[in-house]
Parts: sequence; structure tokens; C-alpha cells
Amino acid sequence: MNVWKLRPPGWRRIRLPLKLPLVYLPLILLPALAGIYILTDSYTESSKSRTSEYATDLLGLMGQKIDDRLRSYEQLSKQIMTDDELLARLAVKPSSVYERFEMQSAINERLNVFWLGADQNSYVRAIKLTTPDADYTYGTNAIDSFGVGEAGYEEQVAAMKGGAVWFRPQAYSDGYSAFEAFRLGRSIRDKKLNVLGTLTVVIRTDAITDIFEQTRFRENAAIRLLSDTGEELLGNDTELRTGERQLLTYSQDTIRNGWQLSARLPLDQLYEPIYRTARMAGFIVLGCIGLGLVFTQLLVIDLVMPIRRLMMNMKQGIKGVRPGRLKRFGGAIEIVEMNDTFISVMYEIEQLIEEASRQERMKKEAEIRVLQNQLSPHFLHNTLNSIRWMAIIQRQDNIKETVDSLNKLLTYALRSDGGPARLSTELEMLRNYVTIQQVRYQHFGFAVNVPSALENAFVPKFLLQPLIENALLHGLAGSERPGEIAVAAASDGTTLVLTVADNGVGMTAERRAEVVASLGGRAAPGESGGARIGLRSVHERVQLHYGAQYGLSIDSTPGVGATLTVRLPLLTEEG
Repeated sequence: MNVWKLRPPGWRRIRLPLKLPLVYLPLILLPALAGIYILTDSYTESSKSRTSEYATDLLGLMGQKIDDRLRSYEQLSKQIMTDDELLARLAVKPSSVYERFEMQSAINERLNVFWLGADQNSYVRAIKLTTPDADYTYGTNAIDSFGVGEAGYEEQVAAMKGGAVWFRPQAYSDGYSAFEAFRLGRSIRDKKLNVLGTLTVVIRTDAITDIFEQTRFRENAAIRLLSDTGEELLGNDTELRTGERQLLTYSQDTIRNGWQLSARLPLDQLYEPIYRTARMAGFIVLGCIGLGLVFTQLLVIDLVMPIRRLMMNMKQGIKGVRPGRLKRFGGAIEIVEMNDTFISVMYEIEQLIEEASRQERMKKEAEIRVLQNQLSPHFLHNTLNSIRWMAIIQRQDNIKETVDSLNKLLTYALRSDGGPARLSTELEMLRNYVTIQQVRYQHFGFAVNVPSALENAFVPKFLLQPLIENALLHGLAGSERPGEIAVAAASDGTTLVLTVADNGVGMTAERRAEVVASLGGRAAPGESGGARIGLRSVHERVQLHYGAQYGLSIDSTPGVGATLTVRLPLLTEEG
């Protein structure tokens, strides 16, 4: 999927003049607001410090009282769970309801000893001793037995291995009245550390809230007991008015279980200097906004307007306006350079268009010349027919045979489409060429050795004729013995191998190196520009048609002869 076809996000659709204030104004406002904050903080630091110290001292005393009370309940639970008489009774499994009732009475009598004698014990609602075989309650039980049987409760108590676990306050009911209470849980173990059951001490929340009421600022401060995670456990039911300025102060003394105390105090009089600072800061912010708008306008002049002019130049260039009519302008150096580059590109495009037009004109002129040049071969063809008939009338068979061979060659050249031809057709035209050359070179023989399976292979037209001509001119012409030219064909996998061999004068190693160098387009030293052009044309045609892995190779021995080998793909059907 093309990502450019997706609908652009809203930010991309906003124009640059609007983006600039959105980007640069925060960069100006943020430092200004940071300075205002520092200035405001310096005005109120002393007042906050005094108030915070006062609140912290009171909360520290309050926290100490709460911590002492919680410690007393933990001490109470520790005395109960280590009492030998209670442990002995809990280890006994009651065999009947009557025996269980007697066990409950004995446990109550024993717990009376621990419960009496301490004022804070008056907040204890119930003490529960739970074993796998029985459940004993000292005091008033709740309808849900204070949730002692819940799996989560048992798991948390067991995880402490006898240590005290405090649970956040919850609402309970005994069927007559509702109340909130803490639960203090411990695992009960015998002297061999075997788990006998669970001890739960249920303590009303009044044990803590009554301490809140003993403070001097309870009427105008919201006091809260917080858990170790910051959640509110208890409060003094004092709420500050909505919108009222407050100072949040935490006690520096941590209570048991990681609990903390906090107090919110009304500080309207403390914030009066802040109001004055805020008004002054407003003027500073307005000044910063004005400065930002001025800076944004400068950027618009330097960036946005040049970009718009560049876009206008591009649109005019697309419509075909000549580069000389495109405008140059000032602005940011990068945009000016982009505009200059665009104008330069338009000049290059204009030159390329003119060059393409010139090439098209030359192509049309060449086509016209080709059409005109076709008149000369046709005239020559008609003239040869006239000579042929004159030879027939005068009974000159050798002239007739030569004219017929030349006529076939001209017909083959003029009437075919220029594509590849079958090897059999190429060999037939090659014999016509040899017939003509034997009029001049009467002392050479010509042999063809081509398997019938390869006669239907396709080769470029007039591929072998330059090789025969080269053998006649450079091989047999300087030889004193009867000459022989042999054409052969073979297949090497998917490659067709054609050879033209002669028994002429051959070539030396130096001469062969010069001829091989000329095949790559480099003229051999001492040769004219047209020398070996026939061999080079064969080599280049094969490589242009089929690739660099094919082409012409030369093997020669001085005084013995030369063999020219052409390698090309074995094609059995055209194309």
C-alpha cells in the first residue's frame, strides 16, 4: 500500500505561518513560566516553612501516640499467642459441643486477664482464636466473623510466620449496629513451631480517630492516616472548602506498617503575595508572546514567503514557462539555493528537449535518405536482369551464372526484414557469394560440413560472408598452392559453434594479437581505419545480439592457415 495515498494527519494540513507560533511560542513561554514559578516560590518559601514546621511537629506527636497505641495492641496479641495455658487448650480438639463450650469459657477467663488493666483495650471489639477444629470468639462477633475465614486473609497471616499483620479498616456489623475496625492477625504456633491456628484482634477505628480529636488544629485541618501506598485509611471528617488554597504537610515520622499522617491546612493569607506576583507575571507572559509574534513574522518573511515564491516558480516551470522568465528572490540561503538549482534543472531540461527534437529531426532525415537510397539498389537489380537476358541471348553461361548469383544476393538483402535467418538459407547465400568470387579467384575450393540437425538453427544474416571474404583477401590471395575454404557447424550444449578455416598463409603471433585487439574496437598499429572492419563487425554484432560471452575467436599458424570460430546461442526458432 502506498503510504502517500493515506490521508495526512491534522498537523500536516496546517499552514506554516500557523505552525510557527504553535512551535515557537511554547519555547518562549516555558522559560517565562519557569522564571515565574521560581519567583513565586521565593515569596512563599518562608511562610510555608514556618507553617510546615508547626504542622510537622504536631503530626509527629500525634504519630508517636498512634504508634504507641498500635505497638500496645501488637504486644497484647504477642502475650496471647505465647501464653502456655491458651496454647495447651488450643491444641486440644473438642470432642463434643459441651466440651467446646467449656473450652470457650476457659479461654474467655484467660483472656480477661490480658484485656483488663489498659485503657486502650477498651477499643478492642473482639479477639478471635481460630483453629482447624474450632473457632473461639472473645467479645462481640460480626455477622461475617470479621472475614477471618477468607482465603486471602489466611494467606497473608500465614506468610508473616507469626509476625503481626495489620489490615486496612473495614465496615462490619453485629446485627444491631455498624462500625469500622482494624484487624490485627498473627499465626499461633506451639513451642515446636507447629501452626495451631490464627489469632485475630479486632480494634475499632475510634482508637485512632480519638487521637485526631486531641490536636489543637483539628477544627480547620483535614487530618488523614495514609497507607504505605498513599491510600487514605482514616480521617477526622474535616473537609476544606472547594477551591480553597491548601498546604500539604507530611509527618517525618513513619508509623508502624509504613503508615503516615498528613494534614491539609487553609493558607489563604499565605497566597496573597503570590497573587501580586501572578499579576506581574501576566505582563511578562504578554511581553513574551509579543516577542514571539515578532520573531514569527521575521521567520515568515525569511522562510514562508520565499517558499511560496519557489512554489510559484515550480508551477510555472511545469506549465512550460521558459527558465529565463522564472523569478529569482531573496530569503533564507537554503531556499534561494533551491530556487537557483530548480532554474538550473529547468535549463537542463530545456536543453534535453532541444537535443531530443534535434535527434528526432535527424532520425526523420535518415529515414528519408534510406527511402531515397533504396532507389539505387532497385535500379541495380533491374540492370542485372537486363545483363542476364543479354547473356542468355548471346549464350554466355558463365556471365549468366554470375549474374544469377549476384541477383540472388541482392534479392536476399533487399527483401528480407533484417532479422535472423536459418543456417541453411545463410549457407545457400554463401554459395552464391563463392560463385561470384570464383570468377576472380579460380584456384580455391569451397566445402561445407553442417549436420542436418543444425540447418534449422537461426543465425544473424550475412554472418559468415565477411569471414569468407577475409579468408580470400588475407589468407588465399598470397598463397601459391591451391586454396581451400571449409565451413563447419557443431553444437556445444546450448551453444552453436561455426568455423571458417582456410589453408592460406596464416598469421604470426604478433599479427594475430593485432587482429584480436582490433576486435575490441582498437585499430591495429599500421592499419587503416577500415582494415579488419569485417571481422570486427561480426564480433560486435554477435555480442550486441547475444551478450559478451559470445563472439569471434581466431586461431592461426604461419604457413598452415587460419581458423575463425564464431560462438553464439543455439536457437531453433526465431526470437
